[in-house]
Amino acid sequence: MGKRICTPSPVATVSSVQQPVEESGVPTMLPPITESVMESMSQGYDASVQQSLKKLCHHSFVITDPHLHGHPIVYVSDAFLHMSGYSAEEVLGRNPKFLQGPDTDRQSIFQIRDAVYEARPCNVVLLNYSKQGWPFQIVLHMAPVFSQSDDRLLHFVGAQIPLVDCCYNLGKHAVQSAPLLSGFQSNTGCLLGQKFSCSIGNSGLTNYLLSLNVALYRTGSCTGLQKKKKMKVAQTVLQLVTHELNKANELKSAPALHSRCLSENADTALCSSLTLALHRIQQSFVISNPRLPGIPVVYASDKFVLLTGYQKDEVLGCNCRFLQGQNTDALVVQQIRDNVKEEKACTVRILNYRKNGQPFWNLLHVAPIRDHTAKIVYFVGVQWELSSEYFQTSNIKPVMGQLGAVGAIKVAVRSLQSPGLRRNCPP
Repeated sequence: MGKRICTPSPVATVSSVQQPVEESGVPTMLPPITESVMESMSQGYDASVQQSLKKLCHHSFVITDPHLHGHPIVYVSDAFLHMSGYSAEEVLGRNPKFLQGPDTDRQSIFQIRDAVYEARPCNVVLLNYSKQGWPFQIVLHMAPVFSQSDDRLLHFVGAQIPLVDCCYNLGKHAVQSAPLLSGFQSNTGCLLGQKFSCSIGNSGLTNYLLSLNVALYRTGSCTGLQKKKKMKVAQTVLQLVTHELNKANELKSAPALHSRCLSENADTALCSSLTLALHRIQQSFVISNPRLPGIPVVYASDKFVLLTGYQKDEVLGCNCRFLQGQNTDALVVQQIRDNVKEEKACTVRILNYRKNGQPFWNLLHVAPIRDHTAKIVYFVGVQWELSSEYFQTSNIKPVMGQLGAVGAIKVAVRSLQSPGLRRNCPP
């Protein structure tokens, strides 16, 4: 599984009451937003991140910091505030579990907790409650964001898409959001297209709508197709947000990365005999060193340069995530990360991007490379463009070609004695 970062905050007993109250029943003042919450985003990202995220404000999402006490929200979008009925001041600095209520599925809560504990993505259907106490169902797609320079866990992004087609469904019409429902509290509302006034306390309309939506949630009245569509939307929003965060973190980390690449140039350079052997392998591949922070690339083949458009000096010393883009599937990225951590080989289909921004489908095979003592010294990533002319005309199956390249690399590495693998190692 993924990396364990810390013991998660215990799941609190859920309640439909969203505002803290004293024994007298009078709502208490929320604690002020701490300086650490305000500075959380600036510590990991370039200043441009605020403007980039503001362009996505029409999507509902939050960003949380697992390193701060209580794993609080440190960024919230306008769409999330509109959906939940809360203001930014009422949300920032709080753990998202304040949205849970008496009918929130505890199994879903445990899934979220475990994903945070293991720093991996997850997606669940969850019943949340607005500030006014109205229940609404969401598809939650959550994923971790890692540092581009040293692979540290920075934040979690949670994209939340309401299942409006399932909420308060009455015939062909629906009351679909907390802002609409809040109109009932002023004794006026609109149902089935007709305006009306009512006394909520006497009519029981509130209780009816609450029980109706909870019943729909419990019985799973949404069709599988509806949920699948919403999950796809949530995944897309998640990818957009994480892409902007990764770009901003890369800008923040660029000076440190450049300095590190210069200082470690001798350490990342392969010896000439190994480089010569690798040059004979006519495949697109890169070799990374798992013993260095961030698992940087230490060798890139000529075919890789032709495939991606990046020059070798732009690749060496960097993690291969620079090939990822806004539509790269976070679950596939996590699958690669988990297999590398578990020292296993894997083959995935992933959407990558060339230097000019053009996307391409990459059949990527990642495998560990061991030396003559069976110790892992490198990881190799062999790329195969699924739409390339070579794939369309070649009789060699892609996986067989990739395995052949991995085999040739293993032979080249093992044929050298370990002291000769590095220029800066004594002969």
